[in-house]
Amino acid sequence: MSAGETIAGVAAALGQTLAAGTLEQLAAYADLVVRWNRHANLTGARTAAEFAGKFIADALAVAPHVGGPLIADLGSGNGVPGVVLAILKPAHQVVLIEARSRRARFLEQVRIELGLANIAVVHDRIEHWQPPTRPDVVVCQAVGSLEFLLLATAALHSERCQLLALKGRAPALEVAALGAAAAACQVLRLAVPGWQERHLVIIDCGKLPRPIAGAGPVTAV
Repeated sequence: MSAGETIAGVAAALGQTLAAGTLEQLAAYADLVVRWNRHANLTGARTAAEFAGKFIADALAVAPHVGGPLIADLGSGNGVPGVVLAILKPAHQVVLIEARSRRARFLEQVRIELGLANIAVVHDRIEHWQPPTRPDVVVCQAVGSLEFLLLATAALHSERCQLLALKGRAPALEVAALGAAAAACQVLRLAVPGWQERHLVIIDCGKLPRPIAGAGPVTAV
């Protein structure tokens, strides 16, 4: 089965219908990941179809929960979910923040080869990124605990901003460790083809206590 056929099947399982052009771009992205994998260590998947069936599926499941119009993908790595979101939401701007140079170069190549004008790649660490405009949504996976995410993104928080963190098992202990900030969290269980268990934590920054412990004063905009 090709990457395109895999993506179409996953989308159908999620109740989503993708346009032919969207399917083509997503399949081309999966091909790029596999081509670059030897140089940038992007994934354990060996084929584009395998990557699509697990990681693009993951991003498709998250997409309905992502607003905008300015989205930041922190620690973007191989581009999941940020590249997928940029393809699905062409009217939104997606910033991919990646500290590792090889992966940042890969993301820049994706932007160029797929003609994704709504993507910007930032080669920097999460906690050092200082955008001129705070994002409406910050999405991430595999960047650490929820506590780390709150502290590392403190300068990005605003009343309208949401933090979205992809997790495997339900992160009850991580949420409890946030103390008063736990009240700003919502945990959703996602039914993702190819995954045994997947959860999405949505943190409403407008409901967070001020200031975030250990981060200094944070002013909402």
